[in-house]
Amino acid sequence: MIKDENKKFSIKDDFSMLALLIIPVGVAVNFVGGQLASLLKLPMYLDTIGTIFTAMLAGPWLGAVTGLLTNIVTGIANPVNFAFIPVSVVAGLVTGAFARANFFNVWWKWVIAMVAMGVASILTAAPIVVLMFGGVTGSGASLITATVMAAGANIWTAFIGTEGLFNILDRIVSFLICMSVIKVIPARNLIKFSCGKFYIKNKKEEK
Repeated sequence: MIKDENKKFSIKDDFSMLALLIIPVGVAVNFVGGQLASLLKLPMYLDTIGTIFTAMLAGPWLGAVTGLLTNIVTGIANPVNFAFIPVSVVAGLVTGAFARANFFNVWWKWVIAMVAMGVASILTAAPIVVLMFGGVTGSGASLITATVMAAGANIWTAFIGTEGLFNILDRIVSFLICMSVIKVIPARNLIKFSCGKFYIKNKKEEK
């Protein structure tokens, strides 16, 4: 049976059994990416790859849940991550909203989505990092922020200026990884996700 293109999305449809099964996968990917970035002190976080992947396939609500659970799981070992739950939830919601609006198949829409995803994250994270942690959390990007602050820049300017750039870069890298994986998923599996049909169309257009 072919799905109605004009059918409105519902939360119930988003939370299908298959969609629920990719949440733990997304959480695991986030954990590994975050640990890698932390160990190497990279100026990116790489801890939203799984959230973005889930949101791209199954929409904003699944993305938000993946982000939420990621920070709860990682927060057990590092309580600092509990403070950033809103950032992870927003990342899932915004990515899923753009996926649902089919923004990932045209280059100019893709640029808008990447910038918006980065801006949403930085606006959510800024008050948390600046007010709770004094602008520095120990990440690779924070080390650069600390350097800019030491040079005399205002704490808000230093954080938004450096973190804003690296957040957008982080989202681009994460998206490219996720898109590479989605491209190899068979159409018969993609159609089972609420946003999967958009990537099937893309595959047909590329042939």
